[in-house]
Amino acid sequence: MKKRLLSLLTLAVMLTVMLAGCDGGGKKSGTLGEGGDPNAKKFEEEGLTVTWWLMGGSDTYYQSYWKEMKSLKAIQASVGINIDFKVATSYDAYLPMMAAKDYPDVITGTNLSKYPGRMAGMFKDQVSVDLTPYIDDYMPNFKKILEDYPQLAKDIRLDNGEYTFVSTLYDIENDEDRIASSEFGLAMRKDWLDAVGLDVPTNMDEWYQVLTAFKTQDPNGNGQRDEIPACMASSGWKYFLTAYGIDDDPSITTDENGNKKVINGYMSAPYKEFLTEFNKWYTDGLFENMFEATSLEKRTELVTNNIAGTWKGEAQHFDVDDEGSYLSLLREKAPDAEFAAAPWPKTKDGYQWCFSDINSFNRDTTVITSNAVKHGTDKAAAFLIDYMLSEAGSTYLTWGIEGESYEVVNGEKQLMKGMDDQVSFEGTNIVKFNTYADPLTVAFPNFGQVSEYILNGKSEEYVAASTVWAQGDTAYKMPASCQLSVELQAEVEDIVTDMKNYTTKMRQRFITGKEPLTNYDTYVNNVKRLGGDKYEEIWQRAYDAYLAR
Repeated sequence: MKKRLLSLLTLAVMLTVMLAGCDGGGKKSGTLGEGGDPNAKKFEEEGLTVTWWLMGGSDTYYQSYWKEMKSLKAIQASVGINIDFKVATSYDAYLPMMAAKDYPDVITGTNLSKYPGRMAGMFKDQVSVDLTPYIDDYMPNFKKILEDYPQLAKDIRLDNGEYTFVSTLYDIENDEDRIASSEFGLAMRKDWLDAVGLDVPTNMDEWYQVLTAFKTQDPNGNGQRDEIPACMASSGWKYFLTAYGIDDDPSITTDENGNKKVINGYMSAPYKEFLTEFNKWYTDGLFENMFEATSLEKRTELVTNNIAGTWKGEAQHFDVDDEGSYLSLLREKAPDAEFAAAPWPKTKDGYQWCFSDINSFNRDTTVITSNAVKHGTDKAAAFLIDYMLSEAGSTYLTWGIEGESYEVVNGEKQLMKGMDDQVSFEGTNIVKFNTYADPLTVAFPNFGQVSEYILNGKSEEYVAASTVWAQGDTAYKMPASCQLSVELQAEVEDIVTDMKNYTTKMRQRFITGKEPLTNYDTYVNNVKRLGGDKYEEIWQRAYDAYLAR
């Protein structure tokens, strides 16, 4: 696949003067303030510090990781605003921090799942603030994005029109951005396929043929029947739901009148077909039964020891430039091993749905808090975040420092030699590039550059896998931007735990044969009794509100 420079956002409104230069430690050698930008000059003179909460790992070095990252030092020098990072090691203190109103100026976290009522709840509880009053004077890049990308603007505002958060942003109509946001999918052994004389499967019939061949024809060549055709660790079974046009509920269908209808996929007729097929696979011994105890460690063991033929894959597993990737580890035992990314299984009529979570924004969201208003740092926080959304700021976040961590060759950014080396950092060893930037795990706001980094900075195998998993129609999936209101969230919570526990238990029983599929109608009636219909109604109301934005 030809890699090319992406320019997903042409900023007509740029900050007046970009950073003229900055050494690796972030020392100022030219700032926006010196160039005459009134906001940067004012903030630099005031010497403001913005406190910023985010999640890190439990290792000690994470307490210094973002504070010492050279791209973030360069950004602070550029805008004349300091950042005091507050690094949490778990979400245990997240909600107590909110309840005590003891939160910093900016919060980056999985607020969509961790905060009751999600973004609407944070705003209603006066934790986050509306960004709209800051847009004209302090957020020109954010404003330009909203103007140029109306679908994205719709997706990141609340139902009442407020803009309360930013995130890593994607143009979901752009092929490169779809690839960048498609890191997961079905992976399989290409050399095993060659050994049994079959192609990469595209539908459930072909999958059955391939898995049966993996089980019976000794594709790993050791003379033993030790192959596990499919490893279902980490909910890999969900990746086959595309063949039946349903999502990990709720799903969206279009009725005969063209109306969008929300359904609970786990009480639909196609779901019975899925259970029937998987019961056959289970009976024939085609996958490791790992429904009751998801185990990523077990998946790693099976794949890297030349036992598993297919699994719930990640693009990183394909990365031959990563010594710790699945493919690199496997080749220590099977030097000729090759991986293939499998497309999302098609329906019986040949239509391809896409399971990848392709959305306008990343799951990690960033908000400016009401405490920033009290501290007098809200405008500085808005200006700082907006710079991260600029071309210059996004380049820092994604690529680091030009001439140190990356260079531009024939118009394309490329990592400098040695950026994959391990270096000592705060008592441990990390990849040298991550002392400059960390675009795939530091979900600070940036736009467009992540796609460029993946296409130009990752191995061809990584990009090829992500490209396969980006294919297909996502219209059946509930978009992440469709958020339940605080009131609807409370109604769902009264239903969802018992209902999902029941559907999980019955899925295992149906697939393993402990419950005959002749009892499927009874199962559906029980799901409805536990609130299945109400669940659909609630999400329909939320989806209608989203469409009406």
